Amino acid sequence: MTMKQIANRTLTHWKIMLLLVGLGVTGSIAASGLSHLLKDVQIRQVQLQGELRYLDADQLMRDLSLRFNGNYLDTTLGQVISEVESHPWIASASARRVWPDTLLIEITEQRPVAIYNDTQYLGLSGDLFEPPAPVSEPLPKLYGALSETMQVYSHYGVFSDRLADFSQVVSVSRGHDLGWQIELENGIRLQLGRTDILGRLARARDVLTHLDLERLSALGEVDARYDNGVALAWRAQQ
Repeated sequence: MTMKQIANRTLTHWKIMLLLVGLGVTGSIAASGLSHLLKDVQIRQVQLQGELRYLDADQLMRDLSLRFNGNYLDTTLGQVISEVESHPWIASASARRVWPDTLLIEITEQRPVAIYNDTQYLGLSGDLFEPPAPVSEPLPKLYGALSETMQVYSHYGVFSDRLADFSQVVSVSRGHDLGWQIELENGIRLQLGRTDILGRLARARDVLTHLDLERLSALGEVDARYDNGVALAWRAQQ
């Protein structure tokens, strides 16, 4: 490489560096000006997006408008999301600013699928939550450890499918002994124990489907916790 070529390459490098420095300074001035411009801009409205079934959208929007009505820049989106998601009926949220004065919040509402341990609701996402007021719609009751919520719910789905043509499953429990118990809408309980759950369920179902209506109405429990066969317990005579 000749001395002239080296000199030209060096000059080119300096031109690029000066351009970048210039852009940096210009960007700093622009950012400073934008911050100065926005410092007096207030959030004047909150808009909601999302399909709401259990929450009152108008009331929620009024509450959020009162909560987030400060300076446009002082209100961080992370803070907005954190506070919105603290509401028991909100599963998740996202937020963004819309120029010039709007805060847009998108909400995913909880969808309860069961009552868990009588005190909490199990959401479709697998979250447990406690709403301020109970849900009026009928939901199955599930019982088990807090670490096994989705396992209990999954078993409820399987049990419901296998018994759908006989009776509705209203309750599923996994006891401290890890055994499974099912309660049907007609009041009959099924004891399945800890192992061979589907095999034992099949045996219990076979017995149920072969009993006449009179005997079914008197049946209280089917205990299938045996290697072969089941034991029947009858309700006390009124």
